[in-house]
Amino acid sequence: MVRQEEHVIIVDGLRLWGRSCRAGRDPGEKGGGTPLLILCHGIPGAKLQPASVSEEKDGGYHALADRCLQEGFKVFHFNFRGAGESEGNFDLAGWRRDLKGVLDYWEKERGENTFLLWGFSAGAAVSCCVAAGDPRVRGLVMAASPAEFVSLFSPQELQLFLERMRQRGLIRDPLFPPDPGRWLHEIHTTSPLLYIRKVPPRPLLIIHGRRDEVVPCRHAFQLHQKAGCAAQLVILPKGRHQLRRYPPAIERCLQWLRKDSWIVS
Repeated sequence: MVRQEEHVIIVDGLRLWGRSCRAGRDPGEKGGGTPLLILCHGIPGAKLQPASVSEEKDGGYHALADRCLQEGFKVFHFNFRGAGESEGNFDLAGWRRDLKGVLDYWEKERGENTFLLWGFSAGAAVSCCVAAGDPRVRGLVMAASPAEFVSLFSPQELQLFLERMRQRGLIRDPLFPPDPGRWLHEIHTTSPLLYIRKVPPRPLLIIHGRRDEVVPCRHAFQLHQKAGCAAQLVILPKGRHQLRRYPPAIERCLQWLRKDSWIVS
């Protein structure tokens, strides 16, 4: 039997929406055993729907969570602040607090104290920063992750970047951010290059498409070099940025996740 549940998690006074699914157990029961796999989305290219809704033709993160469930994982996916029905405005420093709040929620309310993080693009960068300082994270997959954001979001293009975020529905408050320069600085400090060395010896997979049109492939090599030989690097010759939509990438990640025998029968 598959059990699904919608969740509302409060972080910084904001309501974040998420969905969990697992097999066989009541989701209200206390956790334990197999780590909870948490999926972390990137910056949406369009307005993202609630985590409980299949927001795209391919099923979005809802479908990916179901695929992970088929592999034996218990899974949670959610919308960071500013995305879907989660409240707030896009803010990478806030995303880091969101993810930390999600881990705290699952430990305090549901008894889960071990986690696997599978992040995509900016969600991977945030996952790395959080995992570096949180031993509850036992393994990390970074898919199409930036190594840093300075080269992607420059101060010279700040106003254009803000307008783009407003058009996508990620910044809803016309007065946000109160200090645009500080807001961009906090995006720049969410830099996996500053944190990734603290993830090993825990298992770490860095996977990237050579044809990534958003985050150049060199970011993956920079991350791997900084992480050291404990990390595994996979470069997909035909992969582009949206690896969640690229079946070879998903299969490679699931294969890597399965190999560490986290699943407890």
